[in-house]
Amino acid sequence: MPAFKKYYSRCHVLTFNMPIPQLGVKSRRIWIYLPPGYRENERRYPVLYMHDGQNLFDRSTSYCGEWSVGRSINAMVKSGTHTGAIVVGIDNGGPARGSEYSPWKGIDVKKPRGEEYVQFIINNLKPFIDINLRTLPDRKNTGIAGSSAGGIISFYAAVKHHDVFGIAGIFSPSFWYSWDNVQALIKNTDLSAGMRIYLDIGTCEEDRPEDYLRCAISASELFSKKKGVKLKFIVDEGAPHHEDAWARRFPDAFRYMYPAGN
Repeated sequence: MPAFKKYYSRCHVLTFNMPIPQLGVKSRRIWIYLPPGYRENERRYPVLYMHDGQNLFDRSTSYCGEWSVGRSINAMVKSGTHTGAIVVGIDNGGPARGSEYSPWKGIDVKKPRGEEYVQFIINNLKPFIDINLRTLPDRKNTGIAGSSAGGIISFYAAVKHHDVFGIAGIFSPSFWYSWDNVQALIKNTDLSAGMRIYLDIGTCEEDRPEDYLRCAISASELFSKKKGVKLKFIVDEGAPHHEDAWARRFPDAFRYMYPAGN
């Protein structure tokens, strides 16, 4: 295993930096959460790739709130209800976030770089993780998740590259920004090989709550018609567009994406 940096937050994670050549980025911080018992056993684990890595594990490194991912999974493992998963978080690119998480042009997105970002995960990051950690590398055990624009790129990566990802966590996606492309991708993609999708939305999302809700409901209806898709769709009444809401919904989402015993 490479000499990862030890980062002590409210849960213990590791960090390292790697370039993103597809985006011309020389160095980007990557976070790795290892579930309790990883160092004491020889088990292989499923992997969840997540965006906005700054916000996943520690409020002190976040720019708007914490998901409490590590503590949530720790609690499940320690209670004996789950064996856990490896979570790989990728820091966002700050001002470039919107472009990196957008596969299509839209409001405030003139130069989408989403496909290049996904290619980094598939061709650079995932191989590195699979070589250096005890993973279950097949698509059935490989997921991708994020919120808002991170929900968009998670949706896109899982559906467009369903040969790599068999699990998607789509939290409060901003589908409205390019709805025609979203529905076309769902309708025109064969997902019969199997896809487990968690999709949620709050009823008080930012300044366009009706658009968020309408598009999420429509996407859920499209997914429900697809052969091979197992979908859990949640409408969280009164929930805002914020990390606190996603942190609250994450444990149930995780249990659905990675059922205990599978």
